[in-house]
Amino acid sequence: MPVGMDNIEHVIVLMMENRSLDNLLGWLYAEQGNRPPHNIPVQFGHTYEGLVPNKYCNSGPPGTFCATEPTTSWPNYNNPMLVPDPDPGELFDQMTRQIFGTTTPPPNTAANMSGFLLDYSLQSGNAIAPQIMQSYSPQQVNMISTLAKSFAVSDHWYASAPCQTWPNRGFVHTGSSDGHINNDDSEPYDIETIFNVMYCQGISWGVFHDNFYTPALTHIQFVKLWDYLEHFHHFTTFRNLCSAPADAPPDKKIPAYSFIEPRFTTEWLPPWRIFHPEDYHPPHNVCLSEQYLAEVYNAVRQSPYRDKILLVITFDEHGGCYDHFPTPYGAAAPIPGGVSRYGNFRFDRFGVRVPTIVVSSYVQSGTVFRVATGKTPYDHTSILATLRDWKKMTTDPRCPFLPSPRIANAPTLYPVLTLSNTDKNTNWPAITPTCSVGTLADDEALARPVSELQMSILIGVATLRNNHQYIGKERAELMRQKIKTQKDAIDFMGPERLLAELP
Repeated sequence: MPVGMDNIEHVIVLMMENRSLDNLLGWLYAEQGNRPPHNIPVQFGHTYEGLVPNKYCNSGPPGTFCATEPTTSWPNYNNPMLVPDPDPGELFDQMTRQIFGTTTPPPNTAANMSGFLLDYSLQSGNAIAPQIMQSYSPQQVNMISTLAKSFAVSDHWYASAPCQTWPNRGFVHTGSSDGHINNDDSEPYDIETIFNVMYCQGISWGVFHDNFYTPALTHIQFVKLWDYLEHFHHFTTFRNLCSAPADAPPDKKIPAYSFIEPRFTTEWLPPWRIFHPEDYHPPHNVCLSEQYLAEVYNAVRQSPYRDKILLVITFDEHGGCYDHFPTPYGAAAPIPGGVSRYGNFRFDRFGVRVPTIVVSSYVQSGTVFRVATGKTPYDHTSILATLRDWKKMTTDPRCPFLPSPRIANAPTLYPVLTLSNTDKNTNWPAITPTCSVGTLADDEALARPVSELQMSILIGVATLRNNHQYIGKERAELMRQKIKTQKDAIDFMGPERLLAELP
């Protein structure tokens, strides 16, 4: 087994929002004929499952359109860095249509990835629907592209299920979505998380977020984390801990496991200007997301103990953005919640591919990784499997590890760290995002609609403000009626607001 993981003392996971692999990194190695320098396993030679011109297409009411790059301006806005706009559909039925071309595929139907254009046209109208087939060029998103080429990127990492944000974040924290296939009015999950296991076993952990008005989404989502507020910190704390001397005591460094969240919502902060979302979630400005990714990477790159750090950058789900590679079957049913609460989905197939990059001194530059043919592919539970083996978390009978078979079947990241202390990668490049933000004027930004994810966070905030009592679907629907725009959301998130103030 590769020894690189033996040198790691800190694992960091940065989970962004709602982009497919093709949308951000489909053209990563196009100029090299989709032939990267290195593959893991080596049996794949030099292959990258990326895009090529005029090959991967969808047909729908607007016509037939193939995957292209770069993104361009559209009649409803004049900024290529907002593609796609409006936000594509991400409900379970919408994802099913995107993957199969219909919401009712026969059992065991092979995915053909034919319905993205159709599904988006139903939402956006025919005139602007073809933008769903556009992807960002490496030059447009040079930050994430350079990281992918400088370290290791997976071209077969899948969202754990063809589901929304909350269910997939459930998988990365617990190995299950507890039966949820949509955000379900942000009903909190009352199941054990990796953080609860770590706390019980005496392993340090922390969740770092870049919000001021709202708690971390991870804190909102999981009931069993509501009493651990001291483990949740602002991102500035993470940067400060990264800069500690290499010989600093453990409590002055980042914890053994850090989970990082970007800013999901629009905030109005001193010096009284708008701070925009930075999570890559469509149609948020990708340039702002690139800048936040640079902040996280540079905090690690400049750390005096960076050789002891493993950074994983991933996305929770594809968010309706086009991807050409068929989603596979063969996923193990999770525990708890092996069957969906609504419908009869048995979690036997994975979601769409998402970008996932592994940054470490023990990763060979220019690596593309996946698993051997016929093996269970990488998904978000691979992070849990890696943490389990790294900290030997199945050896403490007082604090049992998470029971989900999904984690038990998942491959780990051990094979990706192929270098040792004698040949480690010392070339951590300095990368500056080159795109021009060109963000919206304040009044236009404040008039933007609230996304499904943002509404789920607001409902979660209401739950916590209501003494941790779930506000219920009727209350959630009332919030949807009252909170329509970013300005409405800011007014609600203000610290002087209480749930009882809602009419």
